[in-house]
Amino acid sequence: MADGTYTNEDLELLKSDPEIAAQVPDPTKPDESSTTTNDDASTHAVCGAYADVWFRKRSLLGSSIYVWHHRVVYCRDGSRVTSWQNRYDYLSDAQSIVYMRELQVNQAGGVGTTSAWSHLQRHLEYCVAKYGCYASMKPWSRITVHGNATYSYTGSAG
Repeated sequence: MADGTYTNEDLELLKSDPEIAAQVPDPTKPDESSTTTNDDASTHAVCGAYADVWFRKRSLLGSSIYVWHHRVVYCRDGSRVTSWQNRYDYLSDAQSIVYMRELQVNQAGGVGTTSAWSHLQRHLEYCVAKYGCYASMKPWSRITVHGNATYSYTGSAG
């Protein structure tokens, strides 16, 4: 499964041991994602507007392995994005096997125009003290925010 190939028999064997199955990502399930924001579309100038995009990776048993977030905090004047106040990522609802490693992509652009974008990708590893690290994930997201407080995103849980 580490190379992305698996059979139904492989999955059934892993599911037969609940302790292992709870820590193995389910390759048959699509990523879950959603967003939160504190800003309604308007023409008012504001700082502190944010969009928080998240992607969840589930185990073979359906439990959450991690939720990776990409958050942008910005200023806008009603038509333009005037500055980034902050851009960062973080984990929530993560099992103890998940370790955040280096940020592999950290790009942004478009400030001063009607839309600005932020692109982050994080390297995550699944590690067990007794055995070491056994898998890597690379969740990523690109958020585009607009001066009128609308936004869009794309990405993956890895």
